[in-house]
Amino acid sequence: MEAIKQIKIGITVIGVIILLASLGLMRYENWDFFTALYVTIITITTVGYGDYVPQTIKGKLITVGYIIFGAGAMAYTFGSIAGFFIEGRFKEIIYLKKMKSRLKKMEDHYIICGFGKIGKVVAKKFEDANVPYVVIDSDQSIMESPLEQYPHLSYVIGDASSDEILIKAGAHKAKGLITAVNSDADNAFITISAKEINPNIYIVAKADKDSSVDKLIKAGADRAVSPYDIGGLRIAELSLKPEILDFVSTLMDASQDMEIGRYEVSPNSKVVGHSLYECKIRQTTGTTILAIKKIKEDGSDDIIINPESDVILKEHDILYVFGTKEQLRKLKEILL
Repeated sequence: MEAIKQIKIGITVIGVIILLASLGLMRYENWDFFTALYVTIITITTVGYGDYVPQTIKGKLITVGYIIFGAGAMAYTFGSIAGFFIEGRFKEIIYLKKMKSRLKKMEDHYIICGFGKIGKVVAKKFEDANVPYVVIDSDQSIMESPLEQYPHLSYVIGDASSDEILIKAGAHKAKGLITAVNSDADNAFITISAKEINPNIYIVAKADKDSSVDKLIKAGADRAVSPYDIGGLRIAELSLKPEILDFVSTLMDASQDMEIGRYEVSPNSKVVGHSLYECKIRQTTGTTILAIKKIKEDGSDDIIINPESDVILKEHDILYVFGTKEQLRKLKEILL
């Protein structure tokens, strides 16, 4: 913090000036240290009782120089203190202390590496969904301005590929990580470092080049996406099927609680071996099953869109469902 640094410098300079002036007055005015210190303090504070006055030429010169430099140091220090409060620095210090405490307690959260255009969009989505997250960025100035726009923002300043910084952001306790820095190579390094710290962390990596997608997957990312490909597909879909996308967007915007989830059927789930009709998922959870991905014996998969009620659920089937957070939570409990 620049303001705090200035205040510390100002206080240090004042202390040095007082000490040097006191020692000078002790020598040339034959005063004891307490008397010399007393005179310097009442002088710099402009109280000036007049009970002690320098008598020697050198003592007076010391006092004149002391007043000039001391007044300057006092003006600098109090100006820095005033700026500290006027610019909201005090409020920021309180926020940072709360944020450090929040970081220590945080778990099952998400980490966003890079607070550029993509990082800010992801953070805004997490804010709206009330999902805990931490941002890592190397630029302190980028992180200072968005505090009001992102009230739940917690951040760590540093290189996201550093194990120390990742651990500081709670990577060992995190649920997922989004790496969206400017370089594909840096995204790969971040992915490798994060997987070494937490092998179970779910990583989504940004790829600027199409050729980097496979490399990021090999580096350990669970998903690698190209913003340009997604943006192009979105534009094409809006052009070809505007009414469908408008319907989905309207439905999602109508209730901020609505989500699409992806869940795997656990081998221990009570739904294994039963049909959708027998499981009564719709009746008990309120969710709508959009599709089911079934893994074949040869390792390939088959996706059943809008499955019929007679479809039998098996272990490791993947269900894509639509519902509120509470409905999805109930479904997750059934599938575990």
